[in-house]
Parts: sequence; C-alpha cells; structure tokens
Amino acid sequence: MLESLTMVDDDKAKLRFELANANLQSVSRAQGIYLTALLVYMCFVWATYLTRSGEALTLHLAWLELRMDAVWKITPFITMVLTLAVAGTLNATVLAYAEVNDAGKALFGSQFTSLFEVDTHKNVIDYLALLQILPWGKTRKPNESARQPMLIRLRHLIMPVLFMLSLLTSYWAVYQAFYGPRPRIFMVIGGICSSLQTLFSVRPMWRWLGRLFGAKQTNDVYN
Repeated sequence: MLESLTMVDDDKAKLRFELANANLQSVSRAQGIYLTALLVYMCFVWATYLTRSGEALTLHLAWLELRMDAVWKITPFITMVLTLAVAGTLNATVLAYAEVNDAGKALFGSQFTSLFEVDTHKNVIDYLALLQILPWGKTRKPNESARQPMLIRLRHLIMPVLFMLSLLTSYWAVYQAFYGPRPRIFMVIGGICSSLQTLFSVRPMWRWLGRLFGAKQTNDVYN
C-alpha cells in the first residue's frame, strides 16, 4: 500500500515537472519570436533610413506598395507591441522558471543552477551573453553569482541596450511624423505608443542593470 502511494506521488511529481517544463519552453519560444521580430524590424527601418533613400523609397510586398514615410508612421505602434511582448515574456520566464525549479526539486531533490540548463529554445540574446574575449580562458557555464567580475556581468547590458534602441526607434519615428506632412494624427498616436513603451520598459531595464551592478540572487531583480 505504501509503495503504491509512493508511485502515485512520483507520477504526480513527474507530471508537474513535465507541465512546468512545457510551459517554460513555450515562453522561451515566444520570446525568441518576439525578439527576432523586433531586431529584424529595427534593422530594416534604420537600414532604409541610413541609405538616404528617404521618402522616395517604395517597397513592393506582393500586392502591397509601402512608402518609407508610411513605415515611419506605423513604427511606434509596431515597436511598442514587440517591446511590450518581449517585456511580458521576461516576466513570464521568471514565473515559469520558478515553477520548474520547484517541480524539479521535488522530483530530483535539488534545484537547477541556471535557466541555461533547462531552456531548450535559446535565442540570439542567450548566445550573445555567452561570448568570451580571452582566447585562453575556460568556457564559462552561465550563472547569476554576484561575485563575478564586472567584465563578465557586462552581458546584463544586452537587454537594456536593446530596449533603448527600440525606444530610440520609436522616438525618431515620432520626430519624423512631427516634421512630416499632415495629418498629424500619426504624431499623436506615435507619442502615445512611445509613452506606453517607455513606461513598460523601465522595469526590465532596472532589473538588468541591478544584475549588472552585482545584486544578489535574493534581490527582487531576480524574482
């Protein structure tokens, strides 16, 4: 009887871990999609702007004909949606990883040391964070120890820089709308979108900067 109850408990623990892990992987996949979309869109917008083709540039996408001035008008909305989606997946990752850790501890007897161990859908930011400069240095295993040298913790700047570039793109689009042709409704909408984007970008940037400056894992920037 006791053995049967133990088997039932083990099955429950396995099911809980499988569900928690599946949830984490779905969040990780979504984060990769939103990050890639944001990076691709920003590269596209700035590449077309810096080529100095300006207003004369017309893009033909199947049946859609899109001018560069129209791209600037919709940019604040697109960058806001993608940036907020990325911020949301960062919050969801914290919750999902905490559940995986709890379920894993009940099943394996110990917690995972880093998200790197269980995330099977890593994105471009994850790989950039693994870059090392010294050719003779041992390949590091990712961890969140506050005792790491500042040079290693510089990887925490990647996300704040991404959010700042996204904000810059939105602000520049509003600037283009301000000095562009009427109607000015696009400037108003762009200003609202940029304000919302700024409001929801503060928290993730604050958390990553806290990690950069050596916050302990018990600090709220990790929770």
